[in-house]
Amino acid sequence: DVSDDVRRAAVMFLGFVLCSAPEECPRIVSLLAESYNPHLRYGAAMAVGISCSGAGTNSAIELLEPLLTDAVDFVRQGALLAKALVLIQQPESVTGSFRKHLEKVIGDKHEDTLCKLGAILATGILDAGGRNVTIRLLSHSRYPRMEAIVGMAVFTQYWYWFPLTFFISLALSPTALIGLNADLKVPKLQVQCSCKASIFAYPEPVTTESKVSVAKAPTAVLSTTAKAKARKERESKKQDDGKTEDLAKAVEAEEAMETDDQAPSDEPEIHMLDNPARVVPAQEKYITFPQADSRYIPLKNSSTGIVMLRDLRPSEPVELVASEAPNARAGNASAGGEANPTENEPEPPQPFEYVPPS
Repeated sequence: DVSDDVRRAAVMFLGFVLCSAPEECPRIVSLLAESYNPHLRYGAAMAVGISCSGAGTNSAIELLEPLLTDAVDFVRQGALLAKALVLIQQPESVTGSFRKHLEKVIGDKHEDTLCKLGAILATGILDAGGRNVTIRLLSHSRYPRMEAIVGMAVFTQYWYWFPLTFFISLALSPTALIGLNADLKVPKLQVQCSCKASIFAYPEPVTTESKVSVAKAPTAVLSTTAKAKARKERESKKQDDGKTEDLAKAVEAEEAMETDDQAPSDEPEIHMLDNPARVVPAQEKYITFPQADSRYIPLKNSSTGIVMLRDLRPSEPVELVASEAPNARAGNASAGGEANPTENEPEPPQPFEYVPPS
């Protein structure tokens, strides 16, 4: 087609066609990502981001890396968004370098406005829902989620109107494991995760250090002072020549002691998660329900989402996970119990009739 808008949309929507086979999309659009037309490069980046959203595939990341330094601003914007879509809910060891790149783009005052917008949106995608949601265009049964596909399709039209970016929320899906019994209540249960807890843990909160710089007036230096200072440095250098070797040995010994003190902690390879638990897509393959001496077993082999449980000992009393509304906790505190002041919510206002001023 002769229209850049049509060609860009045609390439971009290949991501929806290939969302059921995300490993094929980078290979199919790899030549388009090297096109002379920047609209085709942008469309190829977004197609990879849509089809490989949340997958973290290496082929998608390798295709997007050169586009992050493209000469055209909106191509770099699309590459930032696409890489955020690919890396959503991936371990911090994978997304750490990309986060630093986003911070650099946002803080660079010489960066183009379109790139800054893309970096801000990409940061929001990485941390969407407090790192508790991911983007799913297909259900666990590999059926299309139409509301998610429509939301992602409308999100791509932010090109014409920026408020359409909010439609990406329709494509978000919680990454949680919630086990329910026959009464649709949450019993106390633990599942096994066969990996270290730090791999899929929440990232460390961002801290900003405030630096106060005090400007000092330049100090006047006399010629006699400079000569005396140079003579003193020559004398001290002669005295320190004999001590250089001893100092080097002391530094090496100190570094060896620090290395011994910073030995890696023995983190267990297996840890248990309480019901309900946060389980990201890359973590699902490590989740197993304990079989020995377990009261509950899943009706269907699933490690995420709503999991219906079968009670193997129905005659025993059921221990449920305690859950109270914020107002209930506030009531307990007023009755003499303990409550977290940050969790208390104010009561709704009393009904009133509004009379506009005459």
